[in-house]
Amino acid sequence: TGWTITLLILLLLGAVGLWASRHFEKTEISLPVGLSGEAATNPLLAAERFLNAMGVAATHLDDSSGLLEAPGNGDVLLITTDRQTLGQRRTRALLDWVREGGRLVVTVPHLPEDEMPPKDPLLEALGLEVRAIDPDTDEYPDYLDVDLPGADDFLQVAFDTDYVLSGARPTDEVVTNDWGAVLIRRSLGRGHVTVLSDLGFIQYRRIGNYDHARFLWYLVDGRGKVWLVFNNDMPALWDWLWDNATEIMTALTLLLAVWLWSRSRRFGPLLGEPAPVRRRILEHIDANGRFLWHQHRAAHLIGAVRTALLTTAAHRHPAWSGMSETDRAGHLAGLIGRKPEAVQHALANREVRHRHEFTRLIRQLETLRKKL
Repeated sequence: TGWTITLLILLLLGAVGLWASRHFEKTEISLPVGLSGEAATNPLLAAERFLNAMGVAATHLDDSSGLLEAPGNGDVLLITTDRQTLGQRRTRALLDWVREGGRLVVTVPHLPEDEMPPKDPLLEALGLEVRAIDPDTDEYPDYLDVDLPGADDFLQVAFDTDYVLSGARPTDEVVTNDWGAVLIRRSLGRGHVTVLSDLGFIQYRRIGNYDHARFLWYLVDGRGKVWLVFNNDMPALWDWLWDNATEIMTALTLLLAVWLWSRSRRFGPLLGEPAPVRRRILEHIDANGRFLWHQHRAAHLIGAVRTALLTTAAHRHPAWSGMSETDRAGHLAGLIGRKPEAVQHALANREVRHRHEFTRLIRQLETLRKKL
């Protein structure tokens, strides 16, 4: 019986395996894992390595802070950013570098949909204009056939069709599509400037599509060191506020001007400095006495007056220290014309509970002191 059950189980497992082998097959698939390392932060890493492999020294600049110091005459400067932080002064310096033999490759500013590109100092200096378009490209291929001088065939380049250029001169080298120019190269002095409507085709894995690598080789001429810039500088906070909160900054500036104007005006003569207030010593003594009375420290005040009386008596009567309490009271009573019992009562240590009693006692002690 045991062998029979074992045989049936093996037959069942074999049938399941035969059925699975006929209905399933092993397939290998590749899943995208994204970019890592330097490729995740440098979109032009593939272009940089391609140029290095072709024998052209290529490196990247993390920002435009060293834009005018690093490149030398004859080098190529390729900028894929919108260059909004360069400004008029640095743009003029960049064009002066081109006239000395530099070669500049730039693209136009790219903004979100329904926003026109801002004024570009470089395009204004070259007399070029950029225009945003929204064409229907369903009937057109994804790439543009570019006929370059000296090339044996057309190069296929996938330009984005968001912007086109205008303002080219007859001596410029121009590449156009059905809506306008997408590349204008102009000679300036011993160098030249190349303006493209798009440079996204040299980033990441797109450089391996169509003829993008060959077209990049044409842009950099294959000679001289190539400097790649792909990051924008952070604009100054003051400039950013003026660009993005113009109304608020204008209102705050006017408010500051009005406040400064109001603070600069004076009505009437200046008031003199008030004389310092000096209180009399009796006021301080009175305030001190009131404080001690409210703190139930009357015995402290009476003790101080009594000590002053006895000290004065000891100085003025040499025999004072040898007298008894009764003799002292009798001696003081004779000076003020009072009974010795009353004087001895004033000199005795006792607690007072009422203000009039306290005042009378202090007055008696002070009268005795003055009579000595």
